[in-house]
Amino acid sequence: MHSLPTWAIWSLAVAALLSPVLAFLIAIAVEILIGALMDAGVLPLFALGAAGAIGGAQFRKHRVRPRGATVET
Repeated sequence: MHSLPTWAIWSLAVAALLSPVLAFLIAIAVEILIGALMDAGVLPLFALGAAGAIGGAQFRKHRVRPRGATVET
């Protein structure tokens, strides 16, 4: 008998197969954002800063916190 139900095994397999596709779509979205900011006349440094802010917000929860640190809300 399996410890995981069948639907959980399939969902893990689908997530593993689709993760490169989702990463590619996120990269395209960032490129579109940078292009739109450049067309609007924003300096390239600010456009890259906006893309970095979006990426930082996406991966903020995955950072390792020191032991005993409190979670910010």
